[in-house]
Formats: sequence, structure tokens, C-alpha cells
Amino acid sequence: MRIEYLEELKGKKNLLAFSHGTDSTALFYALLNNCEFDLCLVNYHTRINSNKEEEKARNLANKYGKNIYIKHASLAQNNFENNARNFRYEFFDELMCNYDNLIIAHNLNDRFEWFLMQFAKGAGLCNLLGFNGIDNRKNYKIIRPLINVSKDEIMLYLNENNYEYFQDESNFNTKYKRNEIRLNYANEFIKSYSNGIKKSFSYLENDKFDFLGTTKEYKNLLITKNINSIDKAIKKLGFISSAKQKSELQNLLKENNESELFFGKNSVCVCVYLDTFFVFLKTNCKLNKNEKELYRKEKVPNKLRFFLSKNQISISEIKNIINKF
Repeated sequence: MRIEYLEELKGKKNLLAFSHGTDSTALFYALLNNCEFDLCLVNYHTRINSNKEEEKARNLANKYGKNIYIKHASLAQNNFENNARNFRYEFFDELMCNYDNLIIAHNLNDRFEWFLMQFAKGAGLCNLLGFNGIDNRKNYKIIRPLINVSKDEIMLYLNENNYEYFQDESNFNTKYKRNEIRLNYANEFIKSYSNGIKKSFSYLENDKFDFLGTTKEYKNLLITKNINSIDKAIKKLGFISSAKQKSELQNLLKENNESELFFGKNSVCVCVYLDTFFVFLKTNCKLNKNEKELYRKEKVPNKLRFFLSKNQISISEIKNIINKF
């Protein structure tokens, strides 16, 4: 089983998102002799073996001298998958203040399932690909060493080495769209065409890079000329926008030069200024008389005015960055 991005992990402080399922267990053992890492686990208390999985994870961490961080969740079943994702990423963000890389055990099957789900909905290139081998968040990187490893390869690795793991029984419940696609289409297709799928994703990644162009970061302000890069910029700030939010954002930007997305207690603003998109965390401050007059003359969007003032970014700095695109 070949894992990737080891050069990004060696010599860094790494945290592995662990569940003791097949994928994260395989990744745990594959990384043991290749880099240093600690563990984090969310116990949702939704399965019969939830507490047993937690206990076994604690024992595994103790056996190999790893720190393990555990958080318990009690979430409503309505829209559970989305709520669970938001819950664990808030947990990850708290922990990542002390780490460089968050390691996640997404594999080739996960990526292909996402591709098919989005394809069925009618998505464009950016949403079809979903996640990459390495994604940059605001203060850390997400690294997926198994992104080109199929589920069959993972199971072979686990069984050949007789490693203990747990199966999530909810993965076989076809009431979830992802499971329906996984069990009826993706798994069998990958068994026959895994090499071609890997090559296609590689080509699509290159196309996506050319399509999105460059996103510049300056004093926590993300700047791009391409509207398709906005979603990527929001992710870099540490948030994932829903399909509804993306649609509303596109409509608001057509009608106005600014918009705001809400993520719990946080808000992300998107503004259009000088034919350029600016993405940033909402901030408020008091503007002095000179600033008000300058921003009015320069026609700076209202939400962007507060961010520039608070972070002491001048209009000339902004124009200089835009000119370098």
C-alpha cells in the first residue's frame, strides 16, 4: 500500500483524525515508521461499538506513545452528516493551533464517490473534484496520504497484517445518498478501472489549477480575479460553504458588490472591488472622517472598508496587489 506526501509530514507536528475504522487504522500503521503524529477522535455515540472503539483507540495511542484527544458529541439526527462534519472540524480547528498538518484518511473510493454524487447533481469542475491530496486551511494543511489508494488495497493491507479495526455499520445503509452510490456504482467500478481513475483525477487537478488561476493572501485578506476561486478561499479561512450558500452568494454578487456568509458565530464576507474578489472574515471598527471620505471616493464596498481600516491596509497596497495579477 503506497502512501503519499511523506515529505510534507516528516519533521512536522502532525495530527491524525482517527476513528479506528478501516481507513484511519490502515493509515495509522502505515505512518508509524515514517513520521511523528498524534491522534484525535470524535465519539458520536451513534453505534453499538462507539465506546469500545474509543477505548481501543486510547489503548492503541498508549501502546505507541501517542497523545490522543477525544471529544464527545450529541447531535440531532436531522441533517446529521452535515452537523457531524461541522462539529469535528470545529474540534480540529481548536487542536490545530498546536500542529502543522491534519492527516485525514480519505481514499480513492471516497474521492470517486464524491465525484459521482456531484456529477449526478450537475456540478462544475471545482465541485466535482471536491478535495485534493493537500488542501491549505487558514493556519494549517490538510494532507490525505491515501488519496490514490483504493478500498481494496486498504483491506488487503489490514488483513495481511492482521490489524484490528472496526466496521461502521451505517456505511451499508443506502438511505444515505453516498452509501447508495458507493455500494451500487463506485466500488465495483474502481475494482476494474482504478488506474484510469487515478490518471483522470491527476489531469483534472491540472485543469482545475489552470482554470482557477491564482489566489493571493495579504494580511488575512484573500484576493482573486476568478469567481470560481471564492469557494477555495472560503475553505482556506476554515469554512465549508453549502450548496445553498454558494448559490445565494453568486446571486448576491450579481446584484450587489458584496455578500456575507454565516458560519455559526463567524461570518465570511465576499466583496467585488476593481473587478477583483476579496474574501475575508467580517470585522467591525470605527472609521474616522478621513477614512470615510477616502473609501467613499474610491467606491470601496462597505464591508471591505472596515477590514482595511482594522488591518491598516491602504488603498495603494490593494491596487499594487491587483496590478501584479
